[in-house]
Amino acid sequence: MYTNPSQHPGHHGSQVLYQAEPNWQHQMMHKRNAIMGAVHPHVGRTIRVTTIDGQTHEGVLVNVDGHHAYLHVTPHAQPYGHHRPIYTPAQYNQILTLVLFELLVILLLA
Repeated sequence: MYTNPSQHPGHHGSQVLYQAEPNWQHQMMHKRNAIMGAVHPHVGRTIRVTTIDGQTHEGVLVNVDGHHAYLHVTPHAQPYGHHRPIYTPAQYNQILTLVLFELLVILLLA
């Protein structure tokens, strides 16, 4: 629950930099549960996700919790022609942690 910092003792003169809209918490919890319910049954399957920032990642979904999706990515998993980062040998077979709230599109590939 969000509380205005200026309402706490010892925080006199605090300035609120951001305050969410009153129904934001309910909406975000609803969206989080919807994403989790849609994705969780597909753990172990290959997916492609696009984030709200336009980044695309492809790999095997290894876990989903209440806040994150964990994607096992390899350098050759990215489709030809898509943006992909430069990988060093230490980065092969990494688990990419993605914030559920930042996922715009999730595609089941296999």
